[in-house]
Amino acid sequence: MLLKWAGGKSWLTKNYSYIFHSKESLKNSLKGNKSIQFNNYIEPFLGSGAIFKYLKPKNGSILSDINSELICFYNCLKLDPEKLHFITTMHMQKHSEDYYYKIRANHSLDDNIERAARFLYLNRTCYNGIYRVNSKGEFNVPIGDSKRFNASIEEFKTYSEILNNASIVQQDFKKTINDARKDDLIYVDPPYVTKSNEKTFDMYSVNQFNWKDQEELAKILEIKNKEGVHIVVSNINDKDVTNLYLKTNGWNHLALNRANVMSYNAADGKKYKEILFKNF
Repeated sequence: MLLKWAGGKSWLTKNYSYIFHSKESLKNSLKGNKSIQFNNYIEPFLGSGAIFKYLKPKNGSILSDINSELICFYNCLKLDPEKLHFITTMHMQKHSEDYYYKIRANHSLDDNIERAARFLYLNRTCYNGIYRVNSKGEFNVPIGDSKRFNASIEEFKTYSEILNNASIVQQDFKKTINDARKDDLIYVDPPYVTKSNEKTFDMYSVNQFNWKDQEELAKILEIKNKEGVHIVVSNINDKDVTNLYLKTNGWNHLALNRANVMSYNAADGKKYKEILFKNF
């Protein structure tokens, strides 16, 4: 993956890829498990884009996020991967603590490719790939331990080709989900907030996702469920969150554990509890 993203789902594609298989394909393993067939792919909380890259949708895709810097990065990766790779490489060659904080402090770039390269450089060299902003919407994560980023120009070009049929937009999750139609596939991975604790480790945007948003998300997904849209949801394994989905019919669920990448000690063995819902 080009982005090092806290909460990214590369681990899900490696260990639980069968969640995107239909019940019929899972029952008949002799024929091989195949991903569910769908029309368009829709992802309203894009992040690292691990699921999109894994599925490689052949039809159209709508990829969105509230994070304008993230959307700028993906659009530049789609349109000019060579230039983006070149400028990012220049940043990495100059990398040092002083250089990191100098680039982090520059919030007024007008050129989109320059913005995208700054975003990728900071992402690869900040602490744990965390994206956090202050009250002004300015990125403020401290420098991390990573000193290298060896992605090749070929990797940039490959990702650009996968993005070719995708519409990449900055917008609210409700607007993106509303665009889904029968037999489309939605994958949803929202910020993990609970009813009792609406604070997350990082302030992802000035308008922070909260419990009211969790409730609205579940309601709009149930509407799309009834319209025949295929849906997969990743969320925190919490009683109140679970009740939002299991109180309706037709949702399967699976509890998952993953390493807590936000732990200050990667070897402490702590696990992060997640739950996955799907309607097929």
